[in-house]
Amino acid sequence: MTTVALAPVPETISAVGPDLRDQLREQRYALVSAADLSLSPELAAAFDGLQASWGRLTPDVHFGGADRAVRTRRYSDFTYVPATGELEPLDHTAYFQSEAMNSFVGGVVRHFGDVEESTHRNPLFQALVRYDFDNLPIEDGYRDAQWVCQIHQIRIEINAGKYNELVPEGIHSDGYPWAGLHLISRVDVEGGHSTVFTWDEEPLARGTFLTPLDTLIFEDRAMKHHVTGLSAAEDKGGYRDVLAISFSLPGSPYETLV
Repeated sequence: MTTVALAPVPETISAVGPDLRDQLREQRYALVSAADLSLSPELAAAFDGLQASWGRLTPDVHFGGADRAVRTRRYSDFTYVPATGELEPLDHTAYFQSEAMNSFVGGVVRHFGDVEESTHRNPLFQALVRYDFDNLPIEDGYRDAQWVCQIHQIRIEINAGKYNELVPEGIHSDGYPWAGLHLISRVDVEGGHSTVFTWDEEPLARGTFLTPLDTLIFEDRAMKHHVTGLSAAEDKGGYRDVLAISFSLPGSPYETLV
C-alpha cells in the first residue's frame, strides 16, 4: 500500500455563508451550492481530470436497471489522518450492508473496482476529502485520530426515452456517522431531487444537484435520505455522476451502523 499525502495547495475549498460546522451541529445536514464554493486555480484545473475518471467505472451488476438504465461505480476504503493529511488506500474490500440497512441488496457481498490511483491523487479529490472532514462537528479529542474514509464513485446512465429509480431501496440510511455527496456531472437528464428526512421519514430539506460540486453533507446514521429517479429525452440518453465521501472511527462514538 502507498501512503498518499494531501498535496499542499495555495487555497483549500472554502464556502461562502454560515459556518458549516455550526450548521451541521445544529441541524445535522447542510446543502451547499457550487456557487458558494471557492476553488484555488490549482483545484479548478484539476476538475477535468477528476471528472474523466467517471468514464472508467466498473459495472454494478446488482442495480437491476434492465433496458432503462445502467449503474457503474468504484468503491474503496482509505485511512485518513486529518492532522497530517495522510490518505492511505486500504486493500480491496467488498461493500456490504445488512438487510436491516438495505432492503434491496442487504446481505449481499458486493465487489466493485477500486478507486484508481490517479483519482485519489487528484488535488481536487484530496481537497474534497479535507473540506468534508474539516466541516464536521466532531469532538476535538477525536479529530486527529486515524479515521476510515469510504469512497463511492457512482454513475447512473439513463437510456434514451427511459426513466429509472436511482435508489431501489427507497428512503434509507447507509449508517455512516457523516457523509458528503458531491455532484460531478449531470448531462441530459431530468429529475434527481434529493431529500433528507428525520429517522421517522419526515422531510427536512429538498434540493436538486444541477451544477458540478453542488453538495450535501449530513449525519447519515441519524437521518435518512433519498433521491428521485432520472429520465432522459426520447432521442438521447444521459447520465449523473456523484462522489460520496464518508467517515467513520471504529471503537469510538463515530462508528458506522451495520
